[in-house]
Amino acid sequence: MAPVADDLDGYSRSHVYEDGTLVRLSIRRTDDGAYPSGWRYTLHYGRLTSGPGTLEDGTLRRYDNAHEDTKGHERHIAPDPEPQLIEFPGMAALYEQFWDEIPKQRFGPSENEGERL
Repeated sequence: MAPVADDLDGYSRSHVYEDGTLVRLSIRRTDDGAYPSGWRYTLHYGRLTSGPGTLEDGTLRRYDNAHEDTKGHERHIAPDPEPQLIEFPGMAALYEQFWDEIPKQRFGPSENEGERL
């Protein structure tokens, strides 16, 4: 079963894989005016070191809203250095979309942690 938004509030976890890639998740509700969606999040998939096919920080794919109040919600896809602006579908839907787009075993705040749903 996919997590609901309440399951994701306060969720933070990183996992490094044997192939030198990592997933780093940080999700929390906020009432900070800089985040009109009510969420502050980073959903990151990348390499431990930058190289061919990554952004400067090793990113392969990342969703974030670090500048939501001025830029909106962004999807970064290497090797393009320019982020794509996206519509925010809600936190639970974006979380599912992230896992659907990366080639790694999912984990998350649910009883099915570790299962690809």
